Order: sequence, then C-alpha cells, then structure tokens
Amino acid sequence: MELKPVSVMWECTIACGLRCLHCKASARAERSPEELSLEESFSLIEQITEFGKPYPVLRITGGNALRREDLFEIISHATEQGVRVTVAPSTTPLLTRRNIERLLEAGCEVVAMSIDGASAETHDAFRGRAGTFATLLRATRIMRELGMPFRLLTTVTRLNARELPEIMELAERLGAAGWYLYMLIPTGRATERLALSPEEHEDVYNFIYDAMLSSHITVNAIAGCEPYRRVAVLRYLAEQGEVEAGVLRQGELYRRLSARLERRKVEVPEEAEWHSMHRGFGKGIFVAHTGEVYPSSFMPIVLGNVRESSLKEIYSSSGVLRRMQSRRHLKGRCGACEFSSVCRGSRSRAYAVTGDYLAEDPYCIHLPGSVELPEVDMEAVLHRLRVTNFSKASYSN
Repeated sequence: MELKPVSVMWECTIACGLRCLHCKASARAERSPEELSLEESFSLIEQITEFGKPYPVLRITGGNALRREDLFEIISHATEQGVRVTVAPSTTPLLTRRNIERLLEAGCEVVAMSIDGASAETHDAFRGRAGTFATLLRATRIMRELGMPFRLLTTVTRLNARELPEIMELAERLGAAGWYLYMLIPTGRATERLALSPEEHEDVYNFIYDAMLSSHITVNAIAGCEPYRRVAVLRYLAEQGEVEAGVLRQGELYRRLSARLERRKVEVPEEAEWHSMHRGFGKGIFVAHTGEVYPSSFMPIVLGNVRESSLKEIYSSSGVLRRMQSRRHLKGRCGACEFSSVCRGSRSRAYAVTGDYLAEDPYCIHLPGSVELPEVDMEAVLHRLRVTNFSKASYSN
C-alpha cells in the first residue's frame, strides 16, 4: 500500500446555507457541537506532518468552510507548518471580497468552487437557492482581481450532462485554473435517479478525453471517473491504429457533446512532469467534522478517529485501504479487467450501489477480454495524454 496519502480532505464543518440536491454531507443550517475544536484542528495538522515531506495537501471543505470563524487561523497554522492548503467554500454571501482576501493572506493556495450549470437556471436549481450562480460569477471576478487561483468543480448528473461543453467554455472564460469533473455517487442526499446510465457514463468519459486535449485550462476527471482511464487508453490506441475504432462505445450523448466542443488541439510535449494522481490508487483520505476517518468522502466506512489515534497510524494499519488498492481483492469484472493497472473502477460507487466496496463498478460497461490489446504500457499512455493539462496543475487529488 502507498506509504502516505497525496491529500487529506477535511470536512471542517457540516454547516451550510445551501440545499444541494447531491450533497454527500447532507449539510445542515447550524454547526455541530461535535466538530473538531481549534486545538483539535491544530492537532490534525500536526498529524499530517507526521507523514513526512512532502506533506499531504490539506483540502478544507464542508458544509461551508467559511462558517468556521477560525478558518483563517487554521489555514495560517497549516501554512506555517509547511502544509499546503486548498479551500472549497460554498457560494453564499459569506464569499465576500474581504473573506477572499483573508484566504489569500492566510496562505490558501487555491479555492475550489462548484459550477453545476452553464446558467443560473440550472445551477441555482441544483444548489437549492437562487442567487448562487451570481455569487459564483462575482467571486471569480474578485479572485481574478486579487490573484487568487481558483478551480471549478462539476458533478455530472442527468440534470446538467448536456450542458458540459458550455460549462467548460464558461470555466475558461471566467479564468479558472482548472475544470474538475465528478460523476455522481449516490450517497448523502444524492440518489440514483440523478445518475446517468452506464452507457451515458461511457459517453461522458469520451467527452472528457476530447475536452482534455482541446481546452487551454486543466481538465481533470476525478471522483467517480476512474473508468475514464480505460477509455483514454483505448482512444489513444485507436488513434494510433493499434486497436479497431469499433471497440469504442460512443452513444448519442457523446455525439451531442462532441458536436458542440470547439476543436482546439493542444500540443502534447514529449517530456513533462507526470501528475501524481496516476501513481497509485486510493491515495486520498477523508476526515469528517467529527474526526472520523473514511477512505473517501463518498465511502462512509469508518477507519478510525483522529481524536483517538494518529492519522498516520489509521492510514498505515487500514486493511480496507490495502484491499482497495489491490486488484486481487476486487470482485466481478473489476477483478478480471485487463485495464486494472490504470483503473480499479469506482470503489465509492460500488459501495454506494451494492454495499460492497470490493464489488465490480456497477456503472462500467466494459467486458474484460472483449478487446484484443497490443503490448502497451498503459501508465505511459496516460502520461503521454495527460501531461498536456496535468503538468499545469499544481495540486494532486
């Protein structure tokens, strides 16, 4: 198993003024008395440094992180210890110019904000409160003026999948450092009724491949997008004539999305730094507002609690994490898949749908053995494809 996580995502509070349809935290209006105190928050930072340099990145999320009055003090303490910090606030009236200035002054390296539609109509309906789209646009303008890097995150669902080209264009126009896509995981408030079909997932992965090679900003496929890596390898091999184009599964949704994507082929350099997200699986870890530690924010399997044990001890001794990172423990198609060197399927989605985190990814349509592959280093293929955008990204997942 990997010796340490690339990042630690910390749900610093569960309080939030929004009612997002897909909220994994089922956030509520008021703060919880069970949240880590300021002293315990400092202890969490010290536990992160126990992993040694380079320290895992601390990703502070919520709820709405800005609901914690001591947020800036926490960020300052982390940066003083040499821990890099990113923050994902909700787009509420708390996201003011002064608070953005304070994030920058405290040492926050990047702000992550959700964009779930190309218009106020789609985005605000998703977020459960009118005006959030306008707040987002105003915040991005202020961040550009202040020099605060920001990236935009989209959770792909039935409600917004057909707007993806327009969302990407908007992210570029707003000056985002990157556009990060999640596939909906049915947990928290999210239900399977919001999810795309397995075939539509495949279509989105194909669209992401096109977007990564045409956008001038970083495009990143993260939670729930694990099978994208298989699609990327196949697309590349098909373009090189190494496999028949007929092996690609591209349906109506992909054709519609692709037709609206402006073609701007970006030159891929021969040599560039390989983004660390491809050097392992399950390398992040999630700390809830109560101090409980989970494999991810989408997988509520308790591994321990930072109030009782150190994060390093919890991470290094976890049998759950070891099994997740080993192909031989995976079941069904994921256990037999010839793409397992670059994909293990979504463990969070498997758990959410089946209750078994080792089950096959229920939304992946690939049948192991259905493609005759040449001898190929799949990790090198991903390296070759992804350095275009990922070498520009400063933050691991």
